[in-house]
Amino acid sequence: MNSQIILVKNIGMDKNYTNVLNYTESQMLALCRANAVASADNYSFLRPTGTIFAGFTYAQCLQANYIAFQNPDYSNKWFFAFIDDIIYKSDKNVEIKFTIDAWSTWFDKWTRKKCFIVRQHVNDDTVGLHTIPENLDVGQLIADKVENDTEMGAESYYYFVIACNYDPSNETRNVGVGMYAEYPQGSMWFAWLVNRNNYADTINSISQWVYDVTQQRHADDISTMFALPYQAFNLVGDIDETTHKVINGKGRKLDSIKTFSKSTYRTFTDFKPKNNKLFVYPYSFMRITNNLGSYNDYKIEDFNETDIDNNPTDNMSFNLIGVPCLGYSGKIRPKYYQGLTNNEDESLQLGKYPTLSWSTDAFTNWLTQNAVNLTVGAVTNVVGSAISIGAGIATANPMAVASGIISVSSGIAGTIGAINQASMMPNTAQGNANAGDVSFVFNINRFKYLHMRPKKEYLQIIDDYFTRFGYKINKLEMPNITGRQNWNYVEIGGSEEIGFGDVPSKFMETINNACRRGVTIWHNHANIGNYNLENAIV
Repeated sequence: MNSQIILVKNIGMDKNYTNVLNYTESQMLALCRANAVASADNYSFLRPTGTIFAGFTYAQCLQANYIAFQNPDYSNKWFFAFIDDIIYKSDKNVEIKFTIDAWSTWFDKWTRKKCFIVRQHVNDDTVGLHTIPENLDVGQLIADKVENDTEMGAESYYYFVIACNYDPSNETRNVGVGMYAEYPQGSMWFAWLVNRNNYADTINSISQWVYDVTQQRHADDISTMFALPYQAFNLVGDIDETTHKVINGKGRKLDSIKTFSKSTYRTFTDFKPKNNKLFVYPYSFMRITNNLGSYNDYKIEDFNETDIDNNPTDNMSFNLIGVPCLGYSGKIRPKYYQGLTNNEDESLQLGKYPTLSWSTDAFTNWLTQNAVNLTVGAVTNVVGSAISIGAGIATANPMAVASGIISVSSGIAGTIGAINQASMMPNTAQGNANAGDVSFVFNINRFKYLHMRPKKEYLQIIDDYFTRFGYKINKLEMPNITGRQNWNYVEIGGSEEIGFGDVPSKFMETINNACRRGVTIWHNHANIGNYNLENAIV
């Protein structure tokens, strides 16, 4: 008659094993003694059958939700159990129905082993180390940081270019001397630097040049009129200031590097997460847009630039390249991204610059070239002035431009919009890539760099989820039971076993099933359920 039993109150674990402890048998016994309602040590051999008849009062038993009992004949092993029901029999005679707490009773009798981990808390939370998609709702994304590019088309100046096979300055006709970058273009280029804020004198100069060509009966040699960004030419060396001829048909080939700091893109202006996975895609990433509805998203963690000693750097680098041609051709491509020095497939095109083609039938040619680009109201002073040049050519009257008269082309802007909507707008992969004219007019035909992230509300939700349940792992590794300060969550595969040891098979199966559902292992009973605590890696 020397078996012991302890009635225990205020035990925070549950028999569904949502919350458990990593206590040894001696620690569990100390917890039970500290929370004891009553105890006795004169019981005969007790079996874990699910029922104990105890000599406690009914009132004492009602206070308890847990029991501990020991059998000397079972190597003095202590069993711990959840009280399921208390049935009054008589004074100091109650029937206690219980369920063995398999986890606490056998926790220090089995050894964990490598198995397939679905998710758990990690012991190394280095930014970029954990990128497995979680499939969590991120809500509407917002831009945390915004930066406009100053490399392509961001100046207050642009070039107005006329492609022509006739040079009015020396009254010579020459075909095929122009260049597309360094390749034959098929016509000479003549370029004027235009100040967006004060372009009247330049427009008059262009108009006079066109008038000279027309008066010399070479209007048919004008093939195209178009705009190019300020970066298309070197102001000194590429253009003859007197004749406006592009020397040797060459312009500037743009090839520059734009670098960002990863660490700068790993902070949020209004939220500090506890879990570093919020600093990787899709919770934190770079988006580059061309301001025409097309954009590319770049994962910060996929940039792999190294220094001269092959050490990883903090850089996210992009290469901006461009060549002067009809409409201009420019793009931005990531460097050292996804294992490629220049990742061409992840590049983004710059929007096209306006084009005004010319032939002896000005109206037809202008309509054909521009109907897919112009919408109602998109013709403002700059583009309108260019259109007026075309009208001036048709009438061989340069004063039409100087007087501010907008002729045929401006009058059909509404018609162009109707045609555009009805039949001439091509399909596009993303957004409306044919808004180059209006973007040029408002000087936004450039790249924009955005740090994208969820709203603060969603960041908090996701951060709380990671705090509670750790990260998705989906690989074979050791269960992390004690790696955090206050609790560890472990969830294994549906057919996995978390460990092995000197444990009866039915109790080991209970432990495995708990881990298959997912179990939170607390390291201090007093903290069970308190997710406001810090849970740092230890």
